[in-house]
Amino acid sequence: MPGTKEKSLDLYRELSTGQLRTIVDTRQLFEAWTESLEQVRRLRGGMHWKTVAGKQYLFRTRGRQGYGKSLGPRTPETERIFDHFKQRKAEAEERERSLRHRLAEQARYNKAARVARVPYLSAALAREIWRAGLENTVLIVGTNAVYAYEAACGVQIVSAGRMETQDLDLLLDSRRSLQLAASEVRKEGLIGILRKIDKSFTVMEGRNFRAVNDRGFMVDLIRPMPKPPWKKQPDRLGNEADLKAADIEHLDWYLSAPRFRQIVIGEDGFPVAFTVPDPRVFALHKLWLSRQPGRDPLKKPRDRAQALLVAELVANYLPQLKFSNTELRMLPRAVARLANELVNKIDARPQDKLPPGFEPPQA
Repeated sequence: MPGTKEKSLDLYRELSTGQLRTIVDTRQLFEAWTESLEQVRRLRGGMHWKTVAGKQYLFRTRGRQGYGKSLGPRTPETERIFDHFKQRKAEAEERERSLRHRLAEQARYNKAARVARVPYLSAALAREIWRAGLENTVLIVGTNAVYAYEAACGVQIVSAGRMETQDLDLLLDSRRSLQLAASEVRKEGLIGILRKIDKSFTVMEGRNFRAVNDRGFMVDLIRPMPKPPWKKQPDRLGNEADLKAADIEHLDWYLSAPRFRQIVIGEDGFPVAFTVPDPRVFALHKLWLSRQPGRDPLKKPRDRAQALLVAELVANYLPQLKFSNTELRMLPRAVARLANELVNKIDARPQDKLPPGFEPPQA
């Protein structure tokens, strides 16, 4: 229950019962809407009668190009198929419209309840990635991922320095087939998706892994360093004019761990699903980054602070996620051992004890 957990630092606050109820209602409504939208997509296209050599046939068409196939000559059976399809399609579209209208109403409640958190551009980009069918191919990493962790825990981080950011990092999973993406995505790529949100986004000259808009907001596309480095793997979503993912070592840790999907609420009040790395791996990677000699010295304190913050959220609110050898076997042993340090730092704070399940891996 809110207010029952003992916190050592005023880094975050638990949401009120009313705020939690608003969020639960929003999540349920969002899941119902996405299900209805998927039903509409399955019924995309139409059915019509086509006369061939003086005889009528039922044709099922799909997509904008009108491609389709014949379902057979006109008979009582194909007439029933035609009528049933029309009815199902009309019902699905009406349900989707109704739920979309309710989401717009709920957005006002979310803003009034002060649970609309995620910066507009980050939320809008996540929605476009989902619409393009790339939710499992492109992960949100970096500071924006913390919005998913706080949402899962029912808290809001109040330490502004740990959340302020003017960029968004997207991790490309090169192992996933990009052929599943829509043809327009394969042509226009990530920069095309970004320009649907803000036409001022351009690919930076000399840094083609980064797009920036006229307000200075940056979006970086990154991927794990291929192993071996010369191994060819996809590094773009689109053509040669699109962003080219920068190769960064050790990001494969994120992709080897389970994905973490969480519904969050944008500043506009509308929900969106964030797919982010496992919070335990996020915390350990951030702590590891803070120790690297080549890391920007200005970023090291923030890396360490985010590592400790996310580890404390896991400890206090997500005990089902265990810091153990078995759970963290996807990480190098030396990195997994950093969990001992996270545990010790949290244990040193004025708390009675760690919640069950926060187990340091054995050396």
